[in-house]
Amino acid sequence: MTMKVLQEGILADFLNRFMDLILLNVLWFVCSLPVFTLGASTCAMYEVTMRYALHENPAVVRTFFLAFRRCLKKATVIFLIFVGAGLFLVLDLWCAFQWEVQMRFLIVVVILAVCYFYLAVLSHVFPVLMYFDMGVRESIRKAYFLSMSNGVFTVFIMVMNLLPFFLIFLFPYYFGQILFFYFTMGAGGIAFLCSLHLVRLFDFKRAEEADQLEEEQRRLRKAEK
Repeated sequence: MTMKVLQEGILADFLNRFMDLILLNVLWFVCSLPVFTLGASTCAMYEVTMRYALHENPAVVRTFFLAFRRCLKKATVIFLIFVGAGLFLVLDLWCAFQWEVQMRFLIVVVILAVCYFYLAVLSHVFPVLMYFDMGVRESIRKAYFLSMSNGVFTVFIMVMNLLPFFLIFLFPYYFGQILFFYFTMGAGGIAFLCSLHLVRLFDFKRAEEADQLEEEQRRLRKAEK
């Protein structure tokens, strides 16, 4: 099922993709409500957005739920691991700020450095699990190496994923509006923007072939007109 509002043209393609992202975002939000399923719903969301990045037009609902069911167990385990690790880092950071010791600044810097690696891996691990269909340990390991080889794009993906928190911090008076936008389209839009790069990081040859095929199809459509 996809939400087709127009049939052809650049504007039609944009509006159709816009409506599909809204539908995808709603599916992600609803399936994340139990909280422990957040990892599986994020994997399912990336299944759809990475297909978009490869110029495919998947049936949103069917593709989402097939990926959700396939990734549920492993994604939930990874989610719980990262929740535990995140709570541990937050506790460490809080304790470091409370300690009245000479080495406190150095300790805080070390913890913040670990937080960077944590966020880098977290930003990649669910797309990695979805795309490569590995085990839990293998997915975390591959996400680490890919994020470390990703250069400035790792920072971009991290910032995009943290963008709602930055906006809420900067504009607290718009807390409700920011959350509404994020839960109606923001998460899917961010995943799509990240997927445009991730498909090239994961499989550059396939991404290039998809770009070339899409360009050929555009030329054919122009020639027919």
